[in-house]
Amino acid sequence: MNRHRRALQLIADARPAVLDDAPDRPAPHFPDLPAGGRSVPRSRPRLVLAALLPAAAAGLIAVAFLVSTSHTPVKTPEARPEQSAPPAEPVTARAILLAAADKTAALAPETGGYWVTRQEMYHLYDVGKYHVLGRNEVETWHAMHAGGQLVIVARWLGAAPATDADRAAWAAAGSPKQWTSATPDGKPGRQIPAGPGTRKVGATTSPGFELAGGKLTYAQIQALPTEPDALKAYLIKADDATRGDLRPDELERWRVEMLFSSSRNLLTELPVGPPVRAATYRMLAGLPGLMLTENVRDEHGRTGAGIGYAYRNADGSTYESTLVIDPQSGALLALKEPSSSVVMLGDRFTDTPPPRS
Repeated sequence: MNRHRRALQLIADARPAVLDDAPDRPAPHFPDLPAGGRSVPRSRPRLVLAALLPAAAAGLIAVAFLVSTSHTPVKTPEARPEQSAPPAEPVTARAILLAAADKTAALAPETGGYWVTRQEMYHLYDVGKYHVLGRNEVETWHAMHAGGQLVIVARWLGAAPATDADRAAWAAAGSPKQWTSATPDGKPGRQIPAGPGTRKVGATTSPGFELAGGKLTYAQIQALPTEPDALKAYLIKADDATRGDLRPDELERWRVEMLFSSSRNLLTELPVGPPVRAATYRMLAGLPGLMLTENVRDEHGRTGAGIGYAYRNADGSTYESTLVIDPQSGALLALKEPSSSVVMLGDRFTDTPPPRS
């Protein structure tokens, strides 16, 4: 599997098995390296927690849809014609991202001994004749010093039929309270309970933060470039050092996919400060092929603008990865994939130690 696509696979995993009663998630198909290239195998820690849990966008990022206000017509005794309002400027993915970057750059940096994130993770399970949607609640505590621990607090919140049609099929099947997932090859998978599980706390030595094929410490994250062109060059250089060869006709698209994936990782998985986050938004705004979908609703009912990119599968089909941004505040609300999503519920720095049980 492509190294820079691993985050998509890990979202589908959603929960380390050692932490709660939730079932392991079946492995969905994500696109592999295009023909002519080869990925570099990477070891996966027992708890792949840093890459597993995308972080929420730090701070309050205000971004406005660029819509002009209309004039109030002015009438004179000579009955001067009313002035018409100027046309509204188009709303584009680039405009939203650049506005978010400007607001982000003005935020004050935060510090602390731990970086704490809260998310809810959702995954669509195929249980045979219908689908159920499972939920996990996850809080992570990343130590900001080298060799520090990573603590995760997780709880399986349960599962239910995903749509009205799935609910009807579930009722016709006798309204079961537990399901067996189907693996991609059609074999029985894990048991999926409908009810919630117990709260679990687990800890491991921090595996670092994954970016462009490498593992970074917090100190290295603090040293990332704060200008979009320099950040782009850094990511391309890092990817080139760990990527297999590609044909010239594949390299351009590959780099765009890698830069979108890296932008997503920077915005959701790494404790970057406002300058790097702003540079990420600006770099992302310069990528070709971005798609804007207005009024995207996350699983908490919040509505935002979807900034998406269509990745290419090995068979020529595509799938879309979407960042959902609140158009009023600019805050990152969610990351959506074809059968998984992560809802961002906040992040902060603190000196308070993490829970132990």
